[in-house]
Amino acid sequence: MHSTHQINGKTARRDVLKLAKERDVRFVRLSFVDILGISKNVTIPVSELERALDGKVTFDGGSIDGFVRGEEADMMLLPDLTTFAIYPWTVNGHTEARIICDIATPDGEPFEGCPRTTLRRAIEDAGDVLTGVQSGLEVEFYLFEFDAAGQPTTLSNDVGSYFDINENDRGETARLEIVMALESMGFAVASAHHEHGAGQHEIDIKEMGPLAAADALITIRTVAKHIAARHGLHATFMPKPTESLAGSGVHVYFALPPSSDAPLEAGELGSDALFAIGGLLKHAPAFTAICNPTVNSYKRLVAAWDAPIYTVWSHRSANALVRVPTSEDARTRLEVRSADPSCNPYLAMTVLLASAADGIRSHALPGDPLVGSTYDLNDRERERRRILTLPKSMRQALIELDGDLIVRGALGDHIYHAFRHAKKAEYERYRRAVHPWEREAYLRVY
Repeated sequence: MHSTHQINGKTARRDVLKLAKERDVRFVRLSFVDILGISKNVTIPVSELERALDGKVTFDGGSIDGFVRGEEADMMLLPDLTTFAIYPWTVNGHTEARIICDIATPDGEPFEGCPRTTLRRAIEDAGDVLTGVQSGLEVEFYLFEFDAAGQPTTLSNDVGSYFDINENDRGETARLEIVMALESMGFAVASAHHEHGAGQHEIDIKEMGPLAAADALITIRTVAKHIAARHGLHATFMPKPTESLAGSGVHVYFALPPSSDAPLEAGELGSDALFAIGGLLKHAPAFTAICNPTVNSYKRLVAAWDAPIYTVWSHRSANALVRVPTSEDARTRLEVRSADPSCNPYLAMTVLLASAADGIRSHALPGDPLVGSTYDLNDRERERRRILTLPKSMRQALIELDGDLIVRGALGDHIYHAFRHAKKAEYERYRRAVHPWEREAYLRVY
C-alpha cells in the first residue's frame, strides 16, 4: 500500500494480516503483469494469505505471454507487502484486496522475465547518476458508451473539451469516483480533469518512486475499468480509439534531485539535467517500441493533437518529446511526452531511466531547446540540428530497438527477445488483416 499502512519487514506482514482481518477481507488478488503489460492475477481466499506472504503460491508460467517454456512452467508469486490495498467496492457483498507481486523461479531466484523485477534492476543500475529520482504521471483515457448488446463503442454523450465540467455527464461522475478509489488505496492524486476529446479524461499522480509510479498506472487501468462499468461506461486506454479525436498519452515526469553542479545562471539547467535530456532524445527511437507498443500507438504519433514526432526538447512546446517546465523548487523536472497508456509501465520506466542515465554517463548534449511548434521544422532544419524522427510504425520501432544496445541491455535478453517475438507476430497479423478503410477505398474502384 502506498499509504499510511506502508511499513517494512515483519511489522508489515503483521499489519497486512491485521488490516485484512479488521476490514473483513474475503479474497485477495495476487496481481502481476505479463511482458505485454496485461494485468493478471491469482485470487486466493483470505485464509491462504499467510501462505501467499511466504511465497508459497505458484502459477503456470507457461500460459503467460513471454514468461517460460512449458517444461519450466511453475513460477512463484512473491508479494510486495508495500502494495497491499483494499478495493473500495465489494463483489457479491465480499471485500477484496490486492497485492502486487514479483515473479520468481521455482528455486526462489528472481525471474529474468518479470517486468517488475526488471524495473527494480534498472533503478539500481541508474543509482550512480539518478539517486533519489522521483516519477509522476499524467494518464489520459476515454470513457465510452456501450451499445444495446453490451459491447463497447467509441461514442460518448459528452461533448466537452479541456477542463470542461458538466454536472449531467456520467463520465465526470465516474472520473471523480475513480479518483476517490485511488486515494482510498493510498495513491496521491495531484489533479483530474476533462481532456481534449469528447469522453476523454486525465488523472495526474503525484511524484513517487519509479516502481510505485508504474504500480500506479497498472492500478489506474484496473480501477478505471471497474468503476466505469458501474456507471454504464467503458474505460479504454487504447492510444488512438478514433481518427477524429485526440489520442491518449501518458506523460512521465522525472524529478531530478538538486545537482551538485549548479547552473551558470538562474533558470538554466545543470549539466546532469541536460545530459539526461540528451540521453532521452538519443535513445527515443529505440524506446518507442516499449513506450508505444501497439500497432495503434503509431496512429497517435502524427503531426496533430500535440503528439511528439521528433526528438526535440523545449521549455514550453506541447509537442516536444521532452518538456522541461519551470520548477517550483530546487529539483529539475523532465516530462517525457511520447509514451501511451497501453505500455507496460514497468518496461517503459525501465527504458526511460536507462536512457536518461546513459545520457548523464556519456555526457550526451541535447542541443538548444526548441521555441515554437515542432511541426514547423523543415527537413533542412532537422538535419542541421541532428533531430531524429520517431518511428512511424511498430515495424520501424522494432528495427530501432534492435540497434540500441543500451535499451536492449536494460530490458535483458529474455524480455527483449520475448517482447520482440510477440510484437513481430502482432504486426504480421495486422499486416495481413484487411481493414474497413481498404474496402471503402478499393472494393468498388478496382
